[in-house]
Amino acid sequence: MTIVASLRAAKSRFGISLPLLVALAAFIAVLTAGIGLMNDPDIYWHIVVGRWILAHRAVPHVGIFSGSMPHAPWVAHEWLAEAVFAPLFDGWGWNGLAVAAAVSFAAALAILTRALLRYLEPIHALAATAAAWGIMLPHLLARPHILALPIMALWFAALVEARERNRAPPLWLAGLMTVWANLHGGYMLGLVFAAFFAGEAVLLAPTNAARVAALRQWSGFGAVSLAAALLTPNGVAGLWLPFHVMQMKFALSTIVEWQAPNFQHLQPLEIWLILALALALGFGVRLPPTRLAMTLLLLHMSLTHQRNGDILGFAAPLLLAPTVGDIIRSRAGPRRATARDGFFADIAGGASLRGAAVVGLIAATAGLLFLQHPLARKPDAYTPIAAVDFAIAHHLTGPVMNQYGFGGYLIFEGIKPYIDGRAEMYGDGFIKRYVEATGGATEDLAPMLDQYRATWTLFAPNDPAVALMDHMPGWTRVFADDTAVIHIRTDSAR
Repeated sequence: MTIVASLRAAKSRFGISLPLLVALAAFIAVLTAGIGLMNDPDIYWHIVVGRWILAHRAVPHVGIFSGSMPHAPWVAHEWLAEAVFAPLFDGWGWNGLAVAAAVSFAAALAILTRALLRYLEPIHALAATAAAWGIMLPHLLARPHILALPIMALWFAALVEARERNRAPPLWLAGLMTVWANLHGGYMLGLVFAAFFAGEAVLLAPTNAARVAALRQWSGFGAVSLAAALLTPNGVAGLWLPFHVMQMKFALSTIVEWQAPNFQHLQPLEIWLILALALALGFGVRLPPTRLAMTLLLLHMSLTHQRNGDILGFAAPLLLAPTVGDIIRSRAGPRRATARDGFFADIAGGASLRGAAVVGLIAATAGLLFLQHPLARKPDAYTPIAAVDFAIAHHLTGPVMNQYGFGGYLIFEGIKPYIDGRAEMYGDGFIKRYVEATGGATEDLAPMLDQYRATWTLFAPNDPAVALMDHMPGWTRVFADDTAVIHIRTDSAR
């Protein structure tokens, strides 16, 4: 930072900082994605559950809205996000959810940029932020995780800063853990990495007395953070849920967002890895063993489950920034300052009140204009509008067996599905039987339909279950379009 810091550059006219510019760019860019932010079936049932929570002023603990498992224990670990999404949708439709996603994503990138500027030259901090933005793109959706993203960025930034200052994080940070634990299950990773940083502090302490002090300070922070994580309607059950999900081996290998990245197609993670290797090989970056271990763990998680790329993109730059920044500056040597250096040095500092007001006004104007043009949800892979309209018009009110991805929309339309996106509630055995039966791997589909007393089915045209239903005695196809196919039971004796 010495080169940039030594430059005498003209002040930005509006006192606008780099983090604010990043936030503004991210906010507007996310809004342009529009209805694409809703490309997920779970968004539907999150809205309905949020409505239920606000109407009953309680958090459900059983499988409400499920036709097959209405009384199964359910840990509604994202209840706070759902309580936010419901009024946003009811007030502003899909636009309300899009604005919330844009604000959260913009805030997370601004926090990341500001934290990286402590250790990196502005141009390098901006590059790392851009990489985090890119790796996040496949999972940039209006789902509960997006509301927790700023907390995750702030949490990791505070852990790294605490280690750089050779002290434990401030106790107020543990208060964020309560909010995080009620928004999204990713909070468990925050607790795990707090423990890793505690271990690093103890391991690298220069003396026995320093080790004891570090252990005492970080243990206190960890204990308070753990207690804060238990302040949810689910208590210990919420704390156990992430471990329960990790044990669902079949579901994790079947549900798309939990599968490993498919490198037959270009993946943001691949680009991220190439850039990371270029940095390591080009600058000879050697990391402390503890940071290397934490980074490799994040990389392993991302290669195992593609949705963990978000965590890698936001956490890894913060883990590596102190070491990488020192190495880059030491290798760069003296060079002539350029106008670009002066510009970035100018906007690396904090924004003025006027600059922040200008950016806020631009963002608010963009948001208000966006709200004036309602987004419309058209039929897609998760939204069988015409099929459900047909079912309602023809009074198909009995139990339905449906494709997994249609469960959310059925709940949204007041129809209890056989299965929906709450995989942890249904359990690995239930999901395995369902997937194998509907995929034709077993001959269990007819017995399942009888056991459930299903009167109609709803599957996508390319689902193997459609061909099975076409040839199943006692069932008739009554509706089909490019999104969904309906069969009804004609053998009333069953």
